[in-house]
Amino acid sequence: MLIIGLTGGIGSGKSTIAELFIKKGIRIIDADIVYKELSKPGQILYNEIIKAFGSDFLTPGATIDFRKLADMVFHDDEKRKKLNAITHPVVRDEILKEAEAIKNQQMAVIVVPLLFESGFNAFCNSVICVYVDLRTQVSRVMSRDRINRDLALLKIAAQWPMKLKASKADYVIDNSNTMSETIRQFEDILHDLRRA
Repeated sequence: MLIIGLTGGIGSGKSTIAELFIKKGIRIIDADIVYKELSKPGQILYNEIIKAFGSDFLTPGATIDFRKLADMVFHDDEKRKKLNAITHPVVRDEILKEAEAIKNQQMAVIVVPLLFESGFNAFCNSVICVYVDLRTQVSRVMSRDRINRDLALLKIAAQWPMKLKASKADYVIDNSNTMSETIRQFEDILHDLRRA
Protein backbone atom coordinates (compact mmCIF):
# COMPACT_ATOMS: atom_id res chain seq x y z
CA MET A 1 0.00 0.00 0.00
CA LEU A 2 1.16 3.48 -0.87
CA ILE A 3 1.15 5.68 2.26
CA ILE A 4 0.83 9.38 1.47
CA GLY A 5 1.56 11.93 4.17
CA LEU A 6 -0.57 15.07 4.02
CA THR A 7 0.69 18.04 6.01
CA GLY A 8 0.78 21.82 6.05
CA GLY A 9 0.61 24.71 8.45
CA ILE A 10 -2.35 25.50 10.65
CA GLY A 11 -5.17 26.94 8.54
CA SER A 12 -3.61 25.84 5.25
CA GLY A 13 -6.54 23.69 4.17
CA LYS A 14 -5.43 20.13 4.91
CA SER A 15 -9.06 19.15 5.60
CA THR A 16 -10.08 20.45 2.17
CA ILE A 17 -7.49 18.25 0.48
CA ALA A 18 -8.40 15.29 2.70
CA GLU A 19 -12.02 15.67 1.53
CA LEU A 20 -10.86 15.53 -2.08
CA PHE A 21 -9.11 12.22 -1.38
CA ILE A 22 -12.24 10.88 0.35
CA LYS A 23 -14.34 11.77 -2.71
CA LYS A 24 -11.94 9.63 -4.75
CA GLY A 25 -12.58 6.68 -2.41
CA ILE A 26 -9.16 6.88 -0.76
CA ARG A 27 -8.94 6.11 2.96
CA ILE A 28 -7.87 8.90 5.30
CA ILE A 29 -6.32 8.48 8.74
CA ASP A 30 -6.34 11.84 10.52
CA ALA A 31 -3.83 12.32 13.37
CA ASP A 32 -6.01 15.00 15.03
CA ILE A 33 -8.99 12.63 15.16
CA VAL A 34 -6.80 9.79 16.47
CA TYR A 35 -5.38 12.13 19.14
CA LYS A 36 -8.84 13.25 20.28
CA GLU A 37 -10.14 9.66 20.37
CA LEU A 38 -7.15 8.52 22.46
CA SER A 39 -7.68 11.48 24.82
CA LYS A 40 -11.24 10.54 25.79
CA PRO A 41 -11.87 9.39 29.38
CA GLY A 42 -10.59 5.86 29.84
CA GLN A 43 -8.30 6.05 26.81
CA ILE A 44 -4.51 5.88 26.91
CA LEU A 45 -3.69 9.61 26.61
CA TYR A 46 -6.39 10.91 28.95
CA ASN A 47 -4.62 10.03 32.21
CA GLU A 48 -1.18 10.89 30.82
CA ILE A 49 -2.28 14.42 29.92
CA ILE A 50 -3.93 14.97 33.31
CA LYS A 51 -0.89 13.55 35.11
CA ALA A 52 1.40 15.92 33.19
CA PHE A 53 -0.71 19.10 33.29
CA GLY A 54 -3.33 18.71 36.02
CA SER A 55 -7.12 18.65 35.82
CA ASP A 56 -7.64 22.36 35.09
CA PHE A 57 -8.29 21.37 31.47
CA LEU A 58 -11.29 19.20 32.22
CA THR A 59 -14.81 20.27 31.32
CA PRO A 60 -17.67 19.85 33.84
CA GLY A 61 -18.32 16.55 32.04
CA ALA A 62 -14.73 15.42 32.84
CA THR A 63 -13.54 15.49 29.21
CA ILE A 64 -10.43 17.35 28.11
CA ASP A 65 -11.08 20.91 26.98
CA PHE A 66 -8.75 20.93 23.96
CA ARG A 67 -9.15 24.67 23.46
CA LYS A 68 -7.84 25.41 26.98
CA LEU A 69 -5.04 22.89 26.57
CA ALA A 70 -4.05 24.42 23.21
CA ASP A 71 -4.07 27.94 24.67
CA MET A 72 -1.65 26.80 27.35
CA VAL A 73 0.80 25.01 25.10
CA PHE A 74 0.85 27.74 22.46
CA HIS A 75 2.01 30.17 25.15
CA ASP A 76 4.70 27.88 26.61
CA ASP A 77 7.29 26.11 24.45
CA GLU A 78 8.35 23.71 27.20
CA LYS A 79 4.78 22.60 27.87
CA ARG A 80 4.16 22.18 24.14
CA LYS A 81 7.28 19.99 23.83
CA LYS A 82 6.14 17.99 26.85
CA LEU A 83 2.67 17.43 25.39
CA ASN A 84 4.16 16.42 22.03
CA ALA A 85 6.55 13.98 23.75
CA ILE A 86 3.56 12.34 25.44
CA THR A 87 1.20 12.28 22.47
CA HIS A 88 3.32 11.78 19.34
CA PRO A 89 4.52 8.19 20.03
CA VAL A 90 1.04 7.02 21.05
CA VAL A 91 -0.69 8.66 18.07
CA ARG A 92 2.00 7.36 15.71
CA ASP A 93 1.54 3.78 16.95
CA GLU A 94 -2.24 3.99 16.55
CA ILE A 95 -1.95 5.42 13.03
CA LEU A 96 0.43 2.63 12.01
CA LYS A 97 -1.96 0.07 13.50
CA GLU A 98 -4.86 1.57 11.52
CA ALA A 99 -2.74 1.61 8.36
CA GLU A 100 -1.86 -2.06 8.89
CA ALA A 101 -5.57 -2.90 9.18
CA ILE A 102 -6.25 -1.47 5.70
CA LYS A 103 -3.07 -2.65 3.98
CA ASN A 104 -5.09 -4.27 1.20
CA GLN A 105 -5.92 -0.77 -0.12
CA GLN A 106 -3.88 0.64 -3.00
CA MET A 107 -3.35 3.95 -1.20
CA ALA A 108 -4.04 5.59 2.16
CA VAL A 109 -3.51 9.19 3.20
CA ILE A 110 -2.29 10.06 6.67
CA VAL A 111 -3.09 13.64 7.70
CA VAL A 112 -0.47 14.79 10.21
CA PRO A 113 -0.10 18.54 10.87
CA LEU A 114 3.31 18.01 12.51
CA LEU A 115 4.45 15.34 10.05
CA PHE A 116 8.03 16.55 9.70
CA GLU A 117 8.32 17.83 13.26
CA SER A 118 7.36 14.41 14.63
CA GLY A 119 9.46 12.44 12.13
CA PHE A 120 6.34 10.73 10.75
CA ASN A 121 7.50 11.40 7.18
CA ALA A 122 9.79 8.37 7.60
CA PHE A 123 6.69 6.13 7.36
CA CYS A 124 5.39 7.75 4.15
CA ASN A 125 6.13 6.88 0.54
CA SER A 126 5.38 10.47 -0.52
CA VAL A 127 4.46 13.70 1.25
CA ILE A 128 2.07 16.42 0.09
CA CYS A 129 2.31 19.83 1.74
CA VAL A 130 -0.69 22.17 1.58
CA TYR A 131 0.67 25.70 1.35
CA VAL A 132 -0.94 29.12 1.79
CA ASP A 133 0.55 32.58 1.99
CA LEU A 134 0.87 34.07 5.48
CA ARG A 135 -1.88 36.66 5.02
CA THR A 136 -4.39 33.97 4.04
CA GLN A 137 -3.18 31.69 6.82
CA VAL A 138 -3.59 34.35 9.52
CA SER A 139 -7.06 35.25 8.25
CA ARG A 140 -8.18 31.60 8.22
CA VAL A 141 -6.84 30.86 11.71
CA MET A 142 -8.47 33.99 13.14
CA SER A 143 -11.80 33.09 11.57
CA ARG A 144 -11.71 29.37 12.36
CA ASP A 145 -10.58 29.70 15.98
CA ARG A 146 -12.32 33.04 16.64
CA ILE A 147 -9.09 34.58 17.94
CA ASN A 148 -7.20 37.82 17.42
CA ARG A 149 -4.27 38.33 15.05
CA ASP A 150 -1.61 38.11 17.80
CA LEU A 151 -2.82 34.70 18.97
CA ALA A 152 -3.14 33.49 15.39
CA LEU A 153 0.48 34.50 14.72
CA LEU A 154 1.54 32.76 17.95
CA LYS A 155 -0.11 29.51 16.82
CA ILE A 156 1.47 29.79 13.38
CA ALA A 157 4.92 30.46 14.89
CA ALA A 158 4.62 27.30 17.03
CA GLN A 159 4.96 25.17 13.89
CA TRP A 160 7.69 24.91 11.31
CA PRO A 161 7.52 27.71 8.73
CA MET A 162 5.29 26.82 5.80
CA LYS A 163 8.12 27.30 3.28
CA LEU A 164 10.31 24.83 5.18
CA LYS A 165 7.57 22.19 5.16
CA ALA A 166 6.98 22.80 1.46
CA SER A 167 10.71 22.44 0.71
CA LYS A 168 10.78 18.99 2.34
CA ALA A 169 7.62 17.68 0.65
CA ASP A 170 7.47 15.67 -2.56
CA TYR A 171 4.45 17.67 -3.75
CA VAL A 172 3.04 21.08 -2.85
CA ILE A 173 -0.54 22.25 -3.30
CA ASP A 174 -0.80 26.04 -3.16
CA ASN A 175 -4.20 26.58 -1.57
CA SER A 176 -3.97 30.40 -1.59
CA ASN A 177 -6.06 30.89 -4.72
CA THR A 178 -9.35 29.58 -6.10
CA MET A 179 -10.84 26.19 -5.28
CA SER A 180 -10.70 25.21 -8.96
CA GLU A 181 -6.95 25.89 -8.97
CA THR A 182 -6.53 23.78 -5.81
CA ILE A 183 -8.51 20.93 -7.39
CA ARG A 184 -6.41 21.11 -10.57
CA GLN A 185 -3.21 20.73 -8.54
CA PHE A 186 -4.75 17.89 -6.52
CA GLU A 187 -5.79 16.02 -9.67
CA ASP A 188 -2.31 16.37 -11.17
CA ILE A 189 -0.67 15.01 -8.02
CA LEU A 190 -3.15 12.14 -7.67
CA HIS A 191 -2.54 11.16 -11.30
CA ASP A 192 1.21 11.13 -10.62
CA LEU A 193 0.79 9.08 -7.42
CA ARG A 194 -1.36 6.49 -9.16
CA ARG A 195 1.33 5.99 -11.81
CA ALA A 196 3.99 5.35 -9.14
